[in-house]
Amino acid sequence: MLSPQPTDAAPTPNSRTTLAARIAFLRRQQGLTLDQLANTTGLTKSYLSKLERGLSVPSISTAMRLAQSFDLSVGQLLGENQYADAISIVRRGERPSFMRNGSASGYDYELLAGNKRFKSMEPYIMRPPLEFQDDRRFDHAGQEMIFVISGVIELEYGSESHILHAGDCAYFDAHLAHRSRSLGPLIAEALVVVTPE
Repeated sequence: MLSPQPTDAAPTPNSRTTLAARIAFLRRQQGLTLDQLANTTGLTKSYLSKLERGLSVPSISTAMRLAQSFDLSVGQLLGENQYADAISIVRRGERPSFMRNGSASGYDYELLAGNKRFKSMEPYIMRPPLEFQDDRRFDHAGQEMIFVISGVIELEYGSESHILHAGDCAYFDAHLAHRSRSLGPLIAEALVVVTPE
């Protein structure tokens, strides 16, 4: 429930936790620091910090400023209305195929949540080639998880080589150079999840 003015009065536990978590989530998903959000909303960093910790309840005008910064309606910010892509469902036969930089090396990817606007991870299906096509390796910010669905995958990570069978999972910091390939006779399939930072 909104108060007419910003206040430090304690809201009900459920509304406080839900709204605080939503504000923090949306800010992080848009890659904003508290300072940046303060600049776009005209609110102070300390007040935004209190909102995210559930120590304050926003006024209507404050909620409007926040919603505008996140490109949502006030109702969507408060959780009264679900924004269009709050949930993303991608059916098995509807996964869009896409190629990243590795496409020249024979990788095949299917995007699993392409229409989801606010994401803290990027999930996709990967089918690595049977042979490394060149010496290219990949490195990027964030972390990566590879869960082998079928087949066998060789993962080269830094100077190490790891063999992953169906049901095996590798979770690693992605700033170290890495690449993978299927160990025949069939192309392997894996669920890959990458975080942006």
